[in-house]
Amino acid sequence: MARTEEWLDMKWFHEAIKDMPSLYKEQCLPFLFLRKQIDRFLDPRVGLTDQIASFLKLEAGESPTLYCFPAQPSDDGTPKDLSLEVNQFTSLLNLEVARMNNFLVSTHRSQARAANHYMLMRQEAERRQKLIKPAAFPHGRVRSEELEEIRLATYRLFTYMYQLIIFSKINYKAIETILQEHDQRTGSEITSTYMEYVKTQDFVTLREAMITETELCLILAL
Repeated sequence: MARTEEWLDMKWFHEAIKDMPSLYKEQCLPFLFLRKQIDRFLDPRVGLTDQIASFLKLEAGESPTLYCFPAQPSDDGTPKDLSLEVNQFTSLLNLEVARMNNFLVSTHRSQARAANHYMLMRQEAERRQKLIKPAAFPHGRVRSEELEEIRLATYRLFTYMYQLIIFSKINYKAIETILQEHDQRTGSEITSTYMEYVKTQDFVTLREAMITETELCLILAL
């Protein structure tokens, strides 16, 4: 891949996350780190022993079950064993996918609890407001200060819920992009297979539910 194209990929990624809350940015795919790993795997100065040691260290750590690929054939039909390099690289992706899953699931759970809490607060505030005599509203009933505070808090929550959906979409695209670059530079063909695995992950499969909940939160904020 040409250096200009590499720069454009990085520009796309950083443009996509620039307006995210800082906590979300910290949890995004480490695009530059993974790109450096591609360079490292292709560097002839890195001995096979070092690569094996690095891979075994990852495998023995807290990584999830590794998503591994078989050796790849070369262009002329002779065996070209890329399985070590490919499995090293996909083990790094496995770690990042697991981290994104944990972050999104825990954040989504917290947001759902907060949305339910604001809904109950609003119902109680509306009940109390109905008890106030109409004479207290000479110009017609208006939203009380308490209700307005709840509405603003709910709207802030909506923006974070919406950004979590964007987080899911950006990271899905980022994984696909880094895999395509890996394939182009190593001669592997793992993108389509690995992306099928990614589609089954929580940070992707929860997206439809998050969209529905975010829309309900927006209605609550109006």
